[in-house]
Amino acid sequence: MRHRLSYTLATLVLALLHQTSMALPEDSKLPINIQSDRASQKTNTDGEITEYFGNVLMTQGSLKISGDHIVVRSKNRKVISIVALGKPAHFEQQSDPAKAPIKADANKLDYRLKQDTVILSDNASIEQNGTTVTGQKIEYNIASEQVKAQGGKDESSRVQMVLIPETSSDTEASPTTENNNSKQP
Repeated sequence: MRHRLSYTLATLVLALLHQTSMALPEDSKLPINIQSDRASQKTNTDGEITEYFGNVLMTQGSLKISGDHIVVRSKNRKVISIVALGKPAHFEQQSDPAKAPIKADANKLDYRLKQDTVILSDNASIEQNGTTVTGQKIEYNIASEQVKAQGGKDESSRVQMVLIPETSSDTEASPTTENNNSKQP
């Protein structure tokens, strides 16, 4: 019975993470690893619900989801959502090898695969390349890289954004360098 449950959980998770469309192309071909203190699965009329409890870590290539409790909802072996709860739960994924990974934290993280959206609630933050957005709720569309954020009801929980300016990769000489070079024999 225990072997059957482990096999069923592994099959469900393989089907689930295979659908992650905006990951690096090779991610979906890599093995899925899930670690937790315990797991359970139940089936109802709406599909399957697989739950992982206790220091849960789910990885597949560049995709990493971690939390104290992760719930995977699927129907007909197709994953609908992954909900991670924690203090905080964490999401990380690299969609382009030329870009830094997206890193997101919140007490509740709801990854809706069909919509390619991550909804972060309660102490939410998302970061890439030093640019950070924080708020009470953040919706991040992975495909379009669009972020929508909202604050809470009080002044201290307003949306905050830190934008890091891009640095020029050109090796143009600065006026000081040009002046120093012109003085050399």
